[in-house]
Amino acid sequence: MVIAVYLPDGFVLEDSMKARAIPAENVKYSDKLLRDYNGLKPQTVGVYEGIGVKVGEPFVNFEYSDIENNIWNNEKLKDKIYVINLWQSECGPCKREMPILSQWKERFQNVVFLSASRHNKEVILPIVTQHNFTWTHLQEASDLVALVRHEGFPLTIVVDKEGIVRFAKVGASEENQAEAVAVIEELSR
Repeated sequence: MVIAVYLPDGFVLEDSMKARAIPAENVKYSDKLLRDYNGLKPQTVGVYEGIGVKVGEPFVNFEYSDIENNIWNNEKLKDKIYVINLWQSECGPCKREMPILSQWKERFQNVVFLSASRHNKEVILPIVTQHNFTWTHLQEASDLVALVRHEGFPLTIVVDKEGIVRFAKVGASEENQAEAVAVIEELSR
């Protein structure tokens, strides 16, 4: 089976994805497959638009309640380092990384850890309990979830004490997790 991946200009596959690729010279009839592929390849007109937050810019204003009905907003998080993980119930990678993210909370006790989804408490609670996700869970956070745009879940965002985004990436790869942890460590010093 051959799977073609069409990438808009500016989009780059993560190294973990590239590592899974099989070189064309190791595939029988690859010259014919590539010829057919190039002849049928769609013209991509769009460009990578990215996510709805940018590193180096202030994080968006928000206000949502968690599953215990506590209100969370920018003002409450003023002068605090915080991390927000955006996920959805249908996302396998989101669920797989939940126990790892819970370890971050144990490690960095001076940081606020929030998860946000479009779901309500009744949907969130069974999932986070099953996957040992110990962060504070914002419910029905549709504006925050919209920051993902068309890039997929999960989206992890690290914000410094001044409210400036210092890390924002989609995906649950080990590389992304290591990069996020390095940023959290740097901000926590």
